[in-house]
Amino acid sequence: MQARIVVLSLLALVVAGCSSSSSGGGSNNAASTPPVQTPTASASISPSETPSSSPTPSFSSTVKASHRCLTSQLALSIGQGQGAAGSTIVPVVLTNKGSDGCTLFGHPGVSFLDANGNQLGVGAVFSGNEPATVTLAPKGSANAQVQIPNPGNFSPADCHPATSSRLRVYPPGNRASLTIAYSESVCTSKQGAAMVSPVTPGAGD
Repeated sequence: MQARIVVLSLLALVVAGCSSSSSGGGSNNAASTPPVQTPTASASISPSETPSSSPTPSFSSTVKASHRCLTSQLALSIGQGQGAAGSTIVPVVLTNKGSDGCTLFGHPGVSFLDANGNQLGVGAVFSGNEPATVTLAPKGSANAQVQIPNPGNFSPADCHPATSSRLRVYPPGNRASLTIAYSESVCTSKQGAAMVSPVTPGAGD
């Protein structure tokens, strides 16, 4: 009987020791080992999402184009003008008359000509929003808004008014120009210079 009591006592001591060891081990693991984190799929950032100090906007298009629109590939027309705060805004429209797509980027060069083909004063000043690439499909169009101040807003000395006979346009990135008949009273001075925006898709109507 005493032997049985001794055995039971020994078993009780062994169980108690194991329980204490298990409890202490759990506490040490929690303090010294960081929890294991299961890897998750990381979000990828495309080049267009990468932060940039000077982002360049672009207009999406399904048309494939591998080259800039050349002057010889374009036709020039003038959209419907409209008045705005002492000036007239006229869309200058460039249409792709070629058989393949091409791109335009930036401001066109715009100036007024007299009946003899001489430039009247200064050319239009670049203004407007950030330029963006415009892709033109065959027969597709892009436009730039030309804002022409009313000579009546200036003194004759500050305006040097004249009447144009033609409008000359250099498509962005080209040194050859297109001209079209255009009669308008314009200033020929820097103070009364016209302003032109970058090209955007469409005819600007």
